[in-house]
Amino acid sequence: MSRLLALQVTDEERARTRFIGEMPNTTTRFASGIGLGALGYYLPPREEQVDELAAAGRTRSSADRLRALGFQTVRVSDVPVEQLARLAVDDLRARSGFDLSKIDLILFGGGMGTSAVVDPGEDYGWGRASNPLPLFKFTGTRLQIELGLSRVPVMGVGQMACSAFQGCVRLARALITAESGIDHVLCVAADRFPTGANREVVYNLMSDGACAGVVSRGAERNRILSVAQETRGVYWDCEASHDQIVAAYFPLIRETMLDALRDAGLQLDELDLLIPHNVSAKTWEIMARVLGLPPEKIFTANIPRFGHAVASDNVANHLDAQAAGRVRPGDKVAWFVMGFGAHWNCTVLEA
Repeated sequence: MSRLLALQVTDEERARTRFIGEMPNTTTRFASGIGLGALGYYLPPREEQVDELAAAGRTRSSADRLRALGFQTVRVSDVPVEQLARLAVDDLRARSGFDLSKIDLILFGGGMGTSAVVDPGEDYGWGRASNPLPLFKFTGTRLQIELGLSRVPVMGVGQMACSAFQGCVRLARALITAESGIDHVLCVAADRFPTGANREVVYNLMSDGACAGVVSRGAERNRILSVAQETRGVYWDCEASHDQIVAAYFPLIRETMLDALRDAGLQLDELDLLIPHNVSAKTWEIMARVLGLPPEKIFTANIPRFGHAVASDNVANHLDAQAAGRVRPGDKVAWFVMGFGAHWNCTVLEA
């Protein structure tokens, strides 16, 4: 981690993150009036502390080191991923009162590959099973039936890891723009780590959790101003590419954020709050310096509370920042997330 703390971003270093044959970043400015009018999230109630995880051999780093990075607690689910998804939608309805009968499309985006299918049970051997049918039992369609939306089309968004929810939002906006018959799209992301899995990923502690949002035509809150995405497929093997991802991480955060802000017609100093994914607090101390952004404009309060909940951090952080009075109507807010694969995503909203 000391190497990360010493990282200085230069034009030459940023240039080294580009590779021959890569497409340029994709940045999209959106028509006004499409936004996330309803949001919700769910975190399991069961907590496990850093000391417990380290003592059980479920972290790579020591408890002291993880605490120094800002982590204290993770949330661990005792229910399968499809139930986490349903609980996030329940929270959305409780917060907003949104009538699900208005939904025209469901997009489900699990950050982890296993999140796309209903849990086949601990005895199912993914790589050697003779019966392939459990691999076709999808979480999105299970959720559709549980919500009583049997006539609503369902689509899945995969291979974006922690960027899955932002991928759903982007596709929802595009479909609303393209198809006059679609006014409200329910976007859901949910993830649960395997029982007993290591909870540390690249110096970050991971929680189970889920989030949900309704992207609507004519939304009065959280209007989508722009989205920027950088994908670096050269890092597709995140385990083998660990050091290269770390080296590219900070320059591409900066590049993606500035692309999104520029396309939203904003300067960095016009941003009211950056709502990032909950990687280590040290990361955001570094990025505050790299961006020249006051640290108080970066929401990091949930890092010790639950760490990194795969694809659900942005929604959870947005709602908690709003409850704390740090997101007010009209504020310009940037959601940033990086997902293995590797994708750097930034969505700019007008709250």
